Amino acid sequence: MLLSLVSCEYFKKDSVPDAVVVLGKSYLDKDDIERLLPANYTTQDSTRIVTAFVNQWATDQLLLKNAIDNIDQSRQDELDRLINNYKVELYAQEYLGELTKQNLDTLIKDRDIEAYYEDRKEDFKLNEDLVQFRYVQMDPLNTDLQKITKLFNKGDVTSLSQLDSLKLSYRNYFLNDSIWVKKSNLFDAMNVINPSNEKYYIKENKTWKLEDSLGVYLVRFNKVLKRGDRAPLSYVKPTIKQVLLNKSKLAYIKKIEKDLLNDAINSDKLKINN
Repeated sequence: MLLSLVSCEYFKKDSVPDAVVVLGKSYLDKDDIERLLPANYTTQDSTRIVTAFVNQWATDQLLLKNAIDNIDQSRQDELDRLINNYKVELYAQEYLGELTKQNLDTLIKDRDIEAYYEDRKEDFKLNEDLVQFRYVQMDPLNTDLQKITKLFNKGDVTSLSQLDSLKLSYRNYFLNDSIWVKKSNLFDAMNVINPSNEKYYIKENKTWKLEDSLGVYLVRFNKVLKRGDRAPLSYVKPTIKQVLLNKSKLAYIKKIEKDLLNDAINSDKLKINN
């Protein structure tokens, strides 16, 4: 173990039992040092890690001592109040977090999500276009091109399943055309359709076979929603679920706080002297 870490008169190895490093009334013991070291460390590793830690620790302690010596008492009292408030907040958050994790029912029913959605129709307006689409990008020399094109155009469940089984022959693909996707994600997926030509291609119930230097594309658009349209429930469902979960969590926390306060009052633990 490294002992001559920093040259400083504050370090007095024998000042505190089991202390490895001492600075004034503060010290680090063997356990403090060993917790820093990874498994199977080398002597070189230990020297580097421990030296850096002790130098920073010593700097922090010296700064703290100088701050206490030079900051007036009223300001120190104010800082101590802030520190205590922060400590209370941290402990309370940790405690409430564990309680909610253990006891809060996180199951949000679909009917509650649907009711929230219906009650707030005007709140769910799209801020960008959405599309339902599928596509396959292939090498122009793909030997299954004709078969893939036929399956793609058919588009039923069986055909899509067969298309999925051939995915190793694609350069890229997306077949889940029942979900809503941001139009910007479509542009990211394939350059062949982009903002300069989207008005020609992004149309409901249209299928295209396109080519560029990167390959052949089969593209099918099922539905299109424009910015300002009402967002579909399936698209905003995760957001609504999180909103309802947060509301449930806040209500649960308020109940805990109220019960704690009532218990303290009823058991005379809390007394207010007039």
